[in-house]
Amino acid sequence: MDFSFFMPAQLIFGRGKAKETGTYVKSLGNKALIVTGKSSAKRAGHLDLVTKSLEKEGIDWVLFDEIEPNPLTTTIDRGISFARENKVDVVIGLGGGSAMDSAKSIAFGVKREGSIANYFGPQPASEALPIVLITTTAGTGSEANSFAVMTNPETHVKRALSSPSTYAKISIIDPELMLTVPQKVTASTGIDVFFHSMESYLSKKSHPVSKPLSLEGMRLVVENLQGAYEDGNNIEYRERMAWANTIAGIAINLAGNCGIHGLGHPISAYYDIPHGETLAAVSLAFLRFSISEASEKLTEVAKILGVQTGGLSSVKAAEKAVEALETFLKNINLPTKISAFGITENDIEKLARNAYENSIHNFKASPREMTLEDAISIYRESL
Repeated sequence: MDFSFFMPAQLIFGRGKAKETGTYVKSLGNKALIVTGKSSAKRAGHLDLVTKSLEKEGIDWVLFDEIEPNPLTTTIDRGISFARENKVDVVIGLGGGSAMDSAKSIAFGVKREGSIANYFGPQPASEALPIVLITTTAGTGSEANSFAVMTNPETHVKRALSSPSTYAKISIIDPELMLTVPQKVTASTGIDVFFHSMESYLSKKSHPVSKPLSLEGMRLVVENLQGAYEDGNNIEYRERMAWANTIAGIAINLAGNCGIHGLGHPISAYYDIPHGETLAAVSLAFLRFSISEASEKLTEVAKILGVQTGGLSSVKAAEKAVEALETFLKNINLPTKISAFGITENDIEKLARNAYENSIHNFKASPREMTLEDAISIYRESL
C-alpha cells in the first residue's frame, strides 16, 4: 500500500466529441500546431474535422505532418524548430501513439535547449506548451499518461521521456475516429492495450488503484478486440476498445510496464516493426519465464482469456494462460515469433544488450526480475 496517483489530464470521452475540438482548445491558446502523420488523418477526414472546429472558434493553426510510426528524435527536433518559427502557443497531437507522443515531445522541447534525445527518462516538472491530444486509435493510451516514446536513429535507443509537463491539458477520445482504422493496425494497436493492462497488473509496482484498471482493460480487450478486428465499422466494439485503451494508459502511468515492453522496444528501434507486433512476438516466452513468480496473477489472466481454471494448480493455470494468449494472438494474425521479422540467432545479443541497458526499469519491475542472460534466453526462445 505504497503509491501515488496523479492524473491531471481532462478526459473528454464520447462519440462525436472531436467536432468540438475548438471549444476546448480556445481556453489554452490562439495559434495551434497540429502534429500528425503523413497521410492517415487527412485520408480519413480527421484533419479536416479538427481544423474546421478550430477555425469556427477563431483559432489559427499550422500543420506538422512528418511523424512516422516509431517516431524519430530527429523528426521531433524538426517539429520543435517548426513550432518555434511559427510562434504557436498550443500543441495538438492528432493520431495514434506516434503523433500524440511526438506532440508531447514538441511541446516539451520548445522550452528546452538541444535535441529532444537529451531528455530520455523521467524529467522534472517545468514549463511546456499546453497539450491537447486527439487519439484516432485504441492503442497506446498516450492520451491518459505522461509518456512520450521515441527512437534515436543514431543509437537505436527507443525510450520514453516523462514529466508532469507532458500530460495533456485535455484529451479527446472519440470512438467515431477509430472506425477507419485498418484491420492490421487495429490488431497491432489493440494488443498493445492488452499488454499495457497485463504488464501493469504483473508489475511489482501494481497497487490498489492500478489493479482494477488493469483487470478491466484486459477483460475489455479480450471481449472486443477480435470483434473490432473483424468488423471495424461496429461502433460498439470501437467504443469499448477506446475505453480499454484509456484506462490501460492510466494503469501504466501508475504501475508501469514489465519485460515485454523492454524486450519489444529494441526490435522496433532496429527493424522499424510496429510496436504491438514486437510485443506479441516476445510475450509468450516472457510469460513462461515469469510463471514461477507470477502464477497466481497469471491464473487471473487465464480466467480473463476464457480458461476454466477450476481444479488446476496455479502453475498449470498459468501455463494455460500462455496457451490461451497464443491462440488469441493467432486469431488476429499477430506474430508469435521474432523470426517473423527476419531476426536470427546472430541478432540476439545486440537486442538483449540494448534492452538491458535502456529498459532496466522494465526488467526490475517484472514479477521475476530479469538479467541480461535472461533477456538473451527469452529472445532465443522467441525465435
